[in-house]
Amino acid sequence: MKKNKQWNLLTLITVIFTILMPFYVFLKVLFEHKFWISGFGIILKEWLLILLWFIVIYEFIKNKVLPKIELLDIFILLYFIYWIGITIYQWLPIEHIIYGWRYDFMFLWVFLLYKHAAQFLRIRSNKLIQYFLISASVSLFLWIMIKFMLWESTLIYFGFSDYASNWTYNGNIPTHHGLDWSGIKRFQWLLEWPNAMWYFLIVYSALFLHVQKYKFQFHNVLFLIFMLWLVLITYSRSALLGIWVAWVSLFFLHIKLIYHRVRKYILPILLVFITIFGSIAYVFQEKIYHAVIRPGSTAWHFERMEIWINRFQDNIYGAWLATSGPAFRNVYPNKTSRLDEEYYIPESWFIQQLTEWGFIYFSLFILIFLTLLLKTYKKSPMIFWALVAVLIMNVFLHIFESTHLSYVFFLILWMIIYENNKKSPRS
Repeated sequence: MKKNKQWNLLTLITVIFTILMPFYVFLKVLFEHKFWISGFGIILKEWLLILLWFIVIYEFIKNKVLPKIELLDIFILLYFIYWIGITIYQWLPIEHIIYGWRYDFMFLWVFLLYKHAAQFLRIRSNKLIQYFLISASVSLFLWIMIKFMLWESTLIYFGFSDYASNWTYNGNIPTHHGLDWSGIKRFQWLLEWPNAMWYFLIVYSALFLHVQKYKFQFHNVLFLIFMLWLVLITYSRSALLGIWVAWVSLFFLHIKLIYHRVRKYILPILLVFITIFGSIAYVFQEKIYHAVIRPGSTAWHFERMEIWINRFQDNIYGAWLATSGPAFRNVYPNKTSRLDEEYYIPESWFIQQLTEWGFIYFSLFILIFLTLLLKTYKKSPMIFWALVAVLIMNVFLHIFESTHLSYVFFLILWMIIYENNKKSPRS
């Protein structure tokens, strides 16, 4: 195929989509709650993706080529066909398929879309990442200005709610979330909740270091320290656990190289870390107790997990699509009591998948992500680190429900994994 440096429609919409996603929540709240344009978020995200699918189909027809199918495609397609077929077989309403597709599967569909659209895109992954980083940096700068100079209450003028820490289905998003009994305001940026902020920071940091080629430079060290500080003020325990597991994974995968390079400094580094973190833990032990231990929240999570494990044991073949998790709220918006939340919202993406689809289908879900981890590790250790951290967080939360972040992450994930495997007319 003849190379053409001029962007085509697929490339243009992909770039626009990537640039807009860091502002997605802000734009959604502004247009839906200030200008009363119902469904603006779906138009900005899902309808744009549907348009991209038609464009990709047109490109295949125009160029008279067929997509090349490999094992990962088969896993994802089986995952998709199975839940569509079983949901129809169970005679569940069409809403189950629509919202289940949006929350449970759409981010993988984006990955599949761009995997096969590779040959038609006319932009390199690093260039697209740079567009995302610029857009994300602008939005992050604006939020830091709002939080530390103008205060979160400024967001009320743009449609956000002043009812702190409150979330209601189809309601506007609060300006901030707090921690009970501590007076702490959690950092959530222009997003719907602090854990989504952490999701953004992990993806943002990993992409920045990926573009920088992991160079040990002073500005990169400052960047990491700043990102760590922002992660800490989200007060997300699952975030810290995800980061720790991801770093430990990388450490053991590179243990020989690390040992040969820093063996003389291992003991001093350990002593410095123990001294710093020990001192912080001693001085701020009361705040750490409320911010990290949080007995009420911890008990709430484990209580829900126990309920859901019991649900799985009652029906090991699955309860089917959109019968739990974020999609359930859209199908049954009236079931919002505490008992409904406990029974239908498991606070774990993995347990939700296990309960909805049963053990065999859950195994397919695990196979997909094991394959992604293997392919990612070979291409980019930092993106591998981000994927591990996000997956660990999903053990305790439904972090993939922040679909605007998941779409961009899996779009760029494809480009990094498959970019050098395809010959395409890119600039």
